[in-house]
Amino acid sequence: MLSNLPLQEKKISIFIPVYVNSELLDSLLEELLKDNYENKEIFVIIDNPNQDSLNLFEKYKNKVFFILNNQRIGKVNALNDAVNYSNGHILLFLDSDIKLENDGTFLSKVVNEMHDADLLDIKKDIIRDSFVSKMVNYEYISSNFVSYLYSRFARRSVGINGAAFAIKREVFKEVGGFSKVVSEDFDLAIKVALKDRCFKFYDRSEVKTKSPRNWKDWFIQRKRWGIGVGLWLKDHWFELLKYVRKYPHLALLSFVILFPTFIPILLSYFLSNFLGYKLINFIVMFLATKFPLLIAFPFIFSISLLILTSFMNFIISFILFLILYFLFAKKLNFSFSVLEFTIYYFFYQPFAFFVLIIGIITPFVYKKYKLDWKI
Repeated sequence: MLSNLPLQEKKISIFIPVYVNSELLDSLLEELLKDNYENKEIFVIIDNPNQDSLNLFEKYKNKVFFILNNQRIGKVNALNDAVNYSNGHILLFLDSDIKLENDGTFLSKVVNEMHDADLLDIKKDIIRDSFVSKMVNYEYISSNFVSYLYSRFARRSVGINGAAFAIKREVFKEVGGFSKVVSEDFDLAIKVALKDRCFKFYDRSEVKTKSPRNWKDWFIQRKRWGIGVGLWLKDHWFELLKYVRKYPHLALLSFVILFPTFIPILLSYFLSNFLGYKLINFIVMFLATKFPLLIAFPFIFSISLLILTSFMNFIISFILFLILYFLFAKKLNFSFSVLEFTIYYFFYQPFAFFVLIIGIITPFVYKKYKLDWKI
């Protein structure tokens, strides 16, 4: 059994999928090769390699296993095929656009954390090199903290960020590897959860990942994510309902953390149906019937009250989430700026939520849709 092996005898297989090329792949391979953990093997799978990728192949071909595909076979196919060539006890999947900590102990930490976990989600930070990345930073704060909560209170999770995670080989084989779906990481996580396997979030080490460079790339990515989540929900809605029933407090809290600007909308709805709110409107309407000069007052009052309550809901919710996100950021050692979070909360997050919802409902409404992604 894996748990009975000494640390250095637990072989780790590392898989890095690449499409065409990656500007961070060279430095990533350097860090992995310099890592002090010796019992490792590294697989780089490149679809449609360009000249830069071929140059890296020549540079590292004696130290790294390369699988070069002249056509785009897709991330899922590439990873499943590569796993068949490996023999590690632990499988570590890394995106090609990430940076590792350069202390030489990253792999040892991952292997050590796997002694009591079947699926390990590794903390992801964002490379803050643009305005878009600074906004995405707050999404990473929330998603990492949700993983932290599920790890601490449930030890099960139906979702995972596929940029960096590890899984025991026997568990990967037990669930049939990656399914041929868009959100292969989410799909793998729910299959592991259905097998009642243990999930763990590790935040004492991290990887840094790049976000889209501009809004066009951001929209393409979010469209794919939304459609992927929609297909995931379509495939696993029944299992998800059972999961929500088992952990209702975590499911509700996760939704609130991930989509904070949805809360003031709900508050406005509930307050508009609150008895005291309706009673005030009734009194104003009654006075208008008794005093004809006040006939326009009920309409003006209702609109003003609606605007005021909505404004107060957003302000109170903003202050609450400002404090919560600050505490999350401090707990997980993320960058935090009040100005950035203000922009994120009032502008970025509502727009991102809208784009995600459109993407999610797309598979339910349309059978044919364009998706520049090969699984």
